[in-house]
Amino acid sequence: MARIPYPDPASLTDSNREFLASLPQLNISRLLAGSSAMFQPLTQVFNAYLNHGELDPAIREVAILRVGYLLDSEYEVFNHKRAARVIGMDSERVSRVLSDDAVERLSSEDQLVVHFVDEVIRDGAPAEATFRAAEQAFSVSQLIELSVVIGVYTMVAQICATFEVEPEAEPIADTGLEDIFSAVNKLRGD
Repeated sequence: MARIPYPDPASLTDSNREFLASLPQLNISRLLAGSSAMFQPLTQVFNAYLNHGELDPAIREVAILRVGYLLDSEYEVFNHKRAARVIGMDSERVSRVLSDDAVERLSSEDQLVVHFVDEVIRDGAPAEATFRAAEQAFSVSQLIELSVVIGVYTMVAQICATFEVEPEAEPIADTGLEDIFSAVNKLRGD
């Protein structure tokens, strides 16, 4: 159980209540709704890379899963194992990302992402050689996006740990990307 109760939707502003209802019913969203100033802007950031990003979705999931693994975030790993499965990643690939012993059996691109994430989490930035390899493998936009994804999921892991956000009792059926996209576009008037 979370350290604090998730906000009662009736206590939210009309805008946040409607926004929350339009999103996938994830505990992280339920918690973030408790901050009227942060909830919608953070969801817009999530939407930016989830629905408009240039990184291949599987590479994005490799990065997110690795952050969750390194930071021991049960919530992130639980939800992103499901998301990886929904986008077609095989369970062997996911298991290798979530292991220190099997990383060498990943593709060279996955290994690069794992090393990049490991160094950012461990050292605050990738080593020069890792950065230069990533610079060769990804466009500038993709490299920035990869760094943002690592930072955002480091933040999500910290929030989940601080508030003891638990995985949903009833997992959502899909990635939730379409619902996030629709909710944010409605906010923007699209």
